[in-house]
Amino acid sequence: MTEEQAKADLIEAARKRFAGPVSFLLSAPELRFLPAPDVPEIAVAGRSNVGKSSLLNAITGRNGLARASVTPGRTQELNVFEVGEPTLFRIIDMPGYGFADAPKDVVRQWKHLVFDYLRGRTVLRRVLVLIDCRHGIKPVDREIMSMLDKAAVSFQVVLTKGDKIKPT
Repeated sequence: MTEEQAKADLIEAARKRFAGPVSFLLSAPELRFLPAPDVPEIAVAGRSNVGKSSLLNAITGRNGLARASVTPGRTQELNVFEVGEPTLFRIIDMPGYGFADAPKDVVRQWKHLVFDYLRGRTVLRRVLVLIDCRHGIKPVDREIMSMLDKAAVSFQVVLTKGDKIKPT
């Protein structure tokens, strides 16, 4: 099998995985409201308004699955989506960290919720850390990546908003 064929096979397997059922399960304002840790989870993390919900909609091929907004701070809880029937894995759409149109104490609660989830969820297999390529890595992004390293949680950086870069 050629490298090109192997790549095509991986893409087809991913397409099939998301061609089946993908559904919203619940919003968890605290860790105790999360479902039992019985299937692997992938979390989508990043600063407010970086495109977490848009990425989730894009990879699942469903435009309205996760609510995307131009206003920072709309996702305020851990939104849990199930993939497959029976459930193969879950995707967790997290509140953004950093700037948001919300009171500072509420934003602080979101940050603690995100950090506690990332540090302590035993079924967490990977975190997608989204970075707006127009602004690069900020100190709060480095803080998340450092915390993930210390907690031995696998993560992958995903650059977003490339379509917003001006040709000049």
